[in-house]
Amino acid sequence: MNARLIAIPLLALATVSCDKASKLASDASASAKRMMNGKKHSSAGEVDPALKKLADQTAEGAVFRKDLPFPKRLEVRTTRRSEIAGRFFQSSAIGKQAETINGTRNHITKLERTDTQVSYTHIQSVFTIPSKDKPEEGPIAVANPLETSAPSNKTITFLKSGNSWKCDESEGFRATVLSKQLAPVFGELLIDNAIAPRPLWFGKRRMKIGEQVVATGESLPMIVAGDAKGSITLKLESFEPVEGHPCGVFSVKGDYSRKNFPDFDGKITDEEVTIQSGKMWLSLIHPIILKEELDTVQTFKSGGYGGLEGRVQGTVKLSVTRTWKTLSP
Repeated sequence: MNARLIAIPLLALATVSCDKASKLASDASASAKRMMNGKKHSSAGEVDPALKKLADQTAEGAVFRKDLPFPKRLEVRTTRRSEIAGRFFQSSAIGKQAETINGTRNHITKLERTDTQVSYTHIQSVFTIPSKDKPEEGPIAVANPLETSAPSNKTITFLKSGNSWKCDESEGFRATVLSKQLAPVFGELLIDNAIAPRPLWFGKRRMKIGEQVVATGESLPMIVAGDAKGSITLKLESFEPVEGHPCGVFSVKGDYSRKNFPDFDGKITDEEVTIQSGKMWLSLIHPIILKEELDTVQTFKSGGYGGLEGRVQGTVKLSVTRTWKTLSP
């Protein structure tokens, strides 16, 4: 049986090209697949009974709801694992340099939100590479070549003022800089981290296993937040919980590019991404994405307050899991 294709209104786009990155990363890709077999975050398990009552799911499929009030008090703990294999290019006062990257970044953060306050805590960031001398002992931790300085573990608090968000500037100079840098795009950051609902989501129709959705043009924000262009095809494969939260599991593939997208540590990134294969776990009760397992080819530039500092071309095997829970009033 052929899968049904759900057409979403779209705009004409320029396609994203990652040919150069694919060529540069072809040799490194095999190394990435042999990279350390760290512990994976399993989605297997039972659906939380309270959340199961909110899901509109039958034997005929499910409605991806967007009509429920979004919680005002939330905690989201995100574990992100990136296996990177490719080339890193950097310019500095002493000249240009290029080196091969073959390592894994494990990054853990926590966000807490009330109606008028968001607190961000960087919990852990470790970069590891395979051991050449004693491979039987597993990977070894080294300085992250993509970071000029270690992220701060100090909690940063953002306060809502009208329709905008600002750092509590009493927390120091870094908070003041972050406040100015993130204020214009803070809403996109909240959406990307599942601490706010995505503005675009599925319709009210019940979706069945095997159906497809193409997110592109005006509908792309349902998958990629920020200033993005591209096209991503999603196919509903199954239903499975993430940490008890009911989700639809979609296989995904496609391309997108995104400009000037920040993170909570103040790093700004431009990226071109080809998703060769992968899966995403989309909530059945709110417009949020709770898990991603993606094999990609990427070209990305990123840096800190002073502008873009380095460029990477290669393969990135990405794993993201969000533990999403409401907090008591």
